[in-house]
Amino acid sequence: MARNYYKILGVTAKATAKEIKKKYRTLALKYHPDTNNNSKQAEDRFKIIAEAYEVLSNDKKRATYDQDRVYERSRETQPGGRGPGSGFKGYGYSDFGSNRSNRSNRSGGFHQDPFEGARRPPPPREEEQAPDPNAPTAGFDLQFMVDVDLPTVALGGKITYSYDKYVNCADCAGSGVDEETEKPCEECGGKKQVIKSVTIEVKIPPGVADQYTLKLDQKGGDGKNGGPPGDLHLKICTIKHPTLKRVMNDIYSEVFISRELAEEGGPVEVEMLNSTKTIQVEEGTLTGEEFRISGQGAAILWGKKRGDFIVRFHVEET
Repeated sequence: MARNYYKILGVTAKATAKEIKKKYRTLALKYHPDTNNNSKQAEDRFKIIAEAYEVLSNDKKRATYDQDRVYERSRETQPGGRGPGSGFKGYGYSDFGSNRSNRSNRSGGFHQDPFEGARRPPPPREEEQAPDPNAPTAGFDLQFMVDVDLPTVALGGKITYSYDKYVNCADCAGSGVDEETEKPCEECGGKKQVIKSVTIEVKIPPGVADQYTLKLDQKGGDGKNGGPPGDLHLKICTIKHPTLKRVMNDIYSEVFISRELAEEGGPVEVEMLNSTKTIQVEEGTLTGEEFRISGQGAAILWGKKRGDFIVRFHVEET
């Protein structure tokens, strides 16, 4: 069988997206390499936790994963079945939190139970030198999901986003040592970095697709010993609008009108993406008929053109 991602995150198969996200954040903070002195064991667990979250946080991937689990269990009960572990290749872990110094080795393939005691790595050979703790090290990349309202996604704009990341300790200038006492810095405990909440302004491109990931260079964790910062990746999650719906680059609005207005015709006010507009209801309008406003939908080609705004009428029953 493939890994049990539900068990890895400590949730049930019926867990909601909110429950999965909350549990993931707790485990990610616990096993992040930065909070475990760059422990290889913690890093391996962190990657598997990120792998599990990448699958379970995506509706399509989660549905496929659930289907594969059912299929594998059914094979185990069939005569001649190949048993656990056969036929399913699993999913690759995401790059969330990966140190850029390790990017040349991203083949995945972590097959051990993340909560099983990891084997200690063999001691370095005599001819090998231990890593220099003072060598410049790149900061960790960070990846988060950010909720953005439909008008901003469709037309573009700016939002503020706050998140926690590791930054170089200001008290010791990232050295980990108190210059006066030559003892470990009290603020960071000699770890050279501390967790800090930062707020940045993020530019949302006009017409960006839902689930699109924006890359913000050098907005991730600070590097150590003069190393470059990591990058910040923000996945756009469009907030459901109460009256509007996006289909590709067109915006649909479900408008309810009285039977009298439908029969006789007349003006009705419609909420647009960033304004209101009065349109004329034709005499004898039926439920399901549409009124198209050209060029008032979501942006296309990063703002060079726009889709249409489509009003779909619903005649209220008397």
